[in-house]
Amino acid sequence: MRLRIVAVGLLAALCGCSSGPKFVPVSGTVTLDGKPLANAIVAFNPAAVPGKIEAAGPGSMAVTDDQGHFALKVIGTDGKTVGAVVGEHRVRVSTADNMTNSDSSDVAHGHPKERVPAKYNTNSQLTFTVPPGGTDAANFDLK
Repeated sequence: MRLRIVAVGLLAALCGCSSGPKFVPVSGTVTLDGKPLANAIVAFNPAAVPGKIEAAGPGSMAVTDDQGHFALKVIGTDGKTVGAVVGEHRVRVSTADNMTNSDSSDVAHGHPKERVPAKYNTNSQLTFTVPPGGTDAANFDLK
């Protein structure tokens, strides 16, 4: 299903049609307890369109740099499309490879221990509205 949404969006963009999702540049900074959060996965997942089952378009992801800065790229475009779909998103931030809380067996197998509280990843309560012109102020100060 997600592949179909991506394919329709890409086809609409190639045709010059305006019916597909609109992608705009999105970047920002993530801090944890006031300090930059390096090497964290930031994932934006668009909310479902009212009255429809599907989301408004594909999700976007990025990995933070040493200063906690990130710039989103659309999932499924091989990093060729920057940004995110305009509109409301659920945001997840994680330092674990699989966006889940790492338990002791994960750590023993070389997986990093999750440093971000579950309310920001597996049980995310974070939302962000991507404006039509994009933004460089998608900042998250996690506690």
